[in-house]
Amino acid sequence: MEQAFNRQRINMISWLSYFFTGALVSTLGIVIGPVSQAFGKDPGFIGQMFTLMNIGLFLPIMVSGVLMRKFNPGKQLITGSAVSVLACIALFLMPTITMFGIGVFLIGASSGIMMSIGSYLVVRINEDPKKRSANLILTDFFFALAGVVLSLLLGYLFQHGASWLAMYGVMAVLSLAMIVLCVGQTFPSIPQAAQTTMATETEVTRWGMSVWVLCFALFAFLLAEPIFTMWLPSWLKSHFGMAADRAAFYITTYWTVKSIGLFVNQFTVRFVKLRTYLLLSAFVGLMCLAVAANSADPMLILVCAGFFGFCNSGLFSGIMSYGSLQVSNSPPTLTSALLTLGTLGTLIFSTLSSLVYSRYGLFWALNSATVAYVFLLLALIFAAVNSKAEALEQQPAR
Repeated sequence: MEQAFNRQRINMISWLSYFFTGALVSTLGIVIGPVSQAFGKDPGFIGQMFTLMNIGLFLPIMVSGVLMRKFNPGKQLITGSAVSVLACIALFLMPTITMFGIGVFLIGASSGIMMSIGSYLVVRINEDPKKRSANLILTDFFFALAGVVLSLLLGYLFQHGASWLAMYGVMAVLSLAMIVLCVGQTFPSIPQAAQTTMATETEVTRWGMSVWVLCFALFAFLLAEPIFTMWLPSWLKSHFGMAADRAAFYITTYWTVKSIGLFVNQFTVRFVKLRTYLLLSAFVGLMCLAVAANSADPMLILVCAGFFGFCNSGLFSGIMSYGSLQVSNSPPTLTSALLTLGTLGTLIFSTLSSLVYSRYGLFWALNSATVAYVFLLLALIFAAVNSKAEALEQQPAR
């Protein structure tokens, strides 16, 4: 029998898990400058150091299906959050380049635990396809909200001489908040059918090509977006001579408009076909990204960054939802596969773009986001043409 659990508190845990990850990932473009200055290193080198954070983020997501079957989600969240708090304290006590690498790896691992469990919880407690899409978008709203809040806060603090450690003080506070939410909370159980190897293998063989193409689409999205937010401030400061707080305002605008779009689009997907929504958003988003990364007009870049944020607002959660709808009674392994393969983009974005920066310069580091977004649009077109979701929706419930 399913244990009773507090849905509102489960939702809050999911929202905080995405807020935490958003705070960690969306602010790299703002943090990279102060960290580079503190350690006397090139931004390209620090960008590659952040790969350790991305590896830490990726590893728990990769094994999340196994972890959730063996360990209580609440215990995982509390343990990961405690490790994050200790890592932040260690950074304050020993602010060296070595401890920085270890610290961001451990904080990234905590983020990976939060994001994988947060994503599954939303899918688990929302069986209706439209409600699932809407709630995934609402959860993703908190990822964008973190980008708004932290971009404003850190841009102001760094402009007024704050240490890079301010960022990790914030992460420690968020980790403590997660511990408080999880203590005493009952979590939904994992369905028994998902725990047998034979059943899992059967499910995997029936997923179809569209699922794997949507995994690639998530990969391309999670490659393009963080590259854009990571290198745009550096491009604005270098090419237009902007102050740090003004360059940070462009990223704040991106996340502000994205958060507005996420709030609006949780209702949009209830009335517009998800396939149409994804294709239109990706097409317009590509146009905005291309202009923002190549324009010589700062005001036009700001406008396009905002529109790009709106177009991106429902893509991550929309692709997650569309992937889960390719299979009837979507299993946890499908959510885990989408998130794992998609997060490969998060894993490599800083390394890949930093290598491009070192070899070809800042312009192409930024435009590697445009290239990735082209692949995202192509993948969505292919998946839409070969989708099973619409046919499954027409089938009568058994």
